Amino acid sequence: MVLQAACSHCVQQVRNYDYHHYLCLLELPPKVRKAAFALRAFNVETSRAMDIASDPKIGLIRLVWWKEAIDKVYANKLIEHPTAQALASVVSENKISKGWLKRSVEAQINDAKRDVTDIPENTEGLEKYVEDTVSTLLYMKLQAGGIQSTAADHAASHIGKASGLLLMLTMLAATVTFLIYKLKLQPIMVCWLRKRAGQKSAWILMRAYVMRSLTWHQ
Repeated sequence: MVLQAACSHCVQQVRNYDYHHYLCLLELPPKVRKAAFALRAFNVETSRAMDIASDPKIGLIRLVWWKEAIDKVYANKLIEHPTAQALASVVSENKISKGWLKRSVEAQINDAKRDVTDIPENTEGLEKYVEDTVSTLLYMKLQAGGIQSTAADHAASHIGKASGLLLMLTMLAATVTFLIYKLKLQPIMVCWLRKRAGQKSAWILMRAYVMRSLTWHQ
């Protein structure tokens, strides 16, 4: 009953905070679907940690807690958290790489520690971030499905990078809207900022959006 409730919690979390993936995961075979929802719920927990925290330090503590939770999962230690319990079940039933889970949360910890002006100098930095946070989820879903293929891993890497960068562009578009309508910046000023700062501006604007999104929606 506890495990069933934990799995249901994961499904609900994905439905609430990652709806387009929720719809996609419903089409997976039942065995893979359970693992996919647990992995996606884990991603929901870690990706929202900084956004919902009243203080960045609290968000960072949550991320570190999840990093330590991964070690407990692989050490077969009980964790009183439904997502962690579902993840533990998935790990015990499938050959899910601990390295991929740790890599995902560590990338978000490193990003949380970074100052808002400390940004990647080029697109390779952005690609590395989405590889670590998005592509890793696809690698683990392949593992849950028992798929061992270099070609599949290669495709997952490219798909993860593409979808991750697309999400960033979507966030950037929302940020530009925020700057125009909330900060009263004229469109020409936003264009000037982007041109002036080059590639760096995208990262600055996206991070600014994440930091101010909660205030915006209040």
